[in-house]
Amino acid sequence: MGRGRTAAWALILATAPAPLCAQQAPQLIDRVVAVVGVQPILLSDIQEKLLIQQAQNGLQLPPDSAGRMTLRRQMLESMIDDEVLYQKARRDTSISVNEAEVLSKTDDQAKTIRGQYRTEGEFRSSIALAGFGTPEEWRRWLAEQQRRFQYQDAYLNKLRQDGKLHPGNVTLPELRQAFQEWQLSTGQRTKRPAMVFFKQIVIAPRPTAQARAAALARAESVLVQIRNGADFQTLARRSSDDPGSREQGGDLGWFRRGSMVDAFDRVAFRMKENDVSDPVETAFGFHIIKVERVQPGEIKARHILFVPAIDSANLAVARARADSVAALLRAGANFDSLARLYADTTEQTHVDSVERAKLPPIYAAAFESATIGQVIPPFSVGVESVNRTKFVVAILTDLQPERDFTFEDLRDTLRRQLAQQKPVQELIRTLRNQVYVSVRL
Repeated sequence: MGRGRTAAWALILATAPAPLCAQQAPQLIDRVVAVVGVQPILLSDIQEKLLIQQAQNGLQLPPDSAGRMTLRRQMLESMIDDEVLYQKARRDTSISVNEAEVLSKTDDQAKTIRGQYRTEGEFRSSIALAGFGTPEEWRRWLAEQQRRFQYQDAYLNKLRQDGKLHPGNVTLPELRQAFQEWQLSTGQRTKRPAMVFFKQIVIAPRPTAQARAAALARAESVLVQIRNGADFQTLARRSSDDPGSREQGGDLGWFRRGSMVDAFDRVAFRMKENDVSDPVETAFGFHIIKVERVQPGEIKARHILFVPAIDSANLAVARARADSVAALLRAGANFDSLARLYADTTEQTHVDSVERAKLPPIYAAAFESATIGQVIPPFSVGVESVNRTKFVVAILTDLQPERDFTFEDLRDTLRRQLAQQKPVQELIRTLRNQVYVSVRL
């Protein structure tokens, strides 16, 4: 379970009793603190976990030795539970994990974490604090954690599909206790940021029938090349109109049902591995979809997008329509009725809470001096491309300043988490009675 332990040893030495003599050399002390089956857990394994959480999640170590020991014991119990579940999953011969999936998800996770740091120096300092000698060592650790998680997740999904693992009932006292534990764990350091609430009708230019036909013809031409053996990724880089996935060969990564628009979902989740679809029309344009991997509840896919051309005349019509919608709202017209008639179905109409600091700049500027209930003059988004320009008619519905989280803020989130956790906790209690577990801390 361990890796390079430089930082872990440092922490052990820092918390060990002082030597009797100043000339006495420090001793590196490690020991087995638990055994699960035949798998030992070392004191240094606990220290590594704590260091990683301290570096990446802001975990605060208690200042007193009793508090640190309590934290170590809590971490050890969590590691035992994790190991028990992992060993059970590995013994199930019907479960396997694809290494390509492990590496793909590890890459995604590594990119996300690396993106949280402004410079390479900050990133390397953080992983060094967590006890990793190099970024490569850190990535290997991430891959092993991802591999373990996938085995555990596949095992739990199998139990759910077999009807052996159902969400548990959650009581109000349990919710309040979970909220109190959350407060203690965060020390109220986590604040609910200033939030903005608004509703919007986003109006997109509509392509002509001729433009749609031209886009479909492009899609069908590329599809013929794919059917004749051309490389999908190469054609995606050359032909796709999706800037978000084009340079990655159309890669959409892993996603669950409901993550994409309905028309895309309906086709993609009926496909088998390595299938390539006929052109699928959505509000974005025409897609050619290739499903690369399928596993319970999610798929990994690529696509090539062909967007019908929009010209200046289409854009002018959309702008005029946005002005008309804004005028109708100011005159008292029903928002939902206008949204059903004019709103782009790929965009949210009711945006219930977004952090004010994370608003896109164009939205932040539009809301800067707006008052609650005001119909904001239409503004354009996506102006880097005529094909992607849309017009937003927005109404600010509420503003809330930064404050402490309340029980009501987190109630639904805590209920969902506990409902999923309870049957898993019961399963782990059962599994712990079926495997040798010796705790020595």
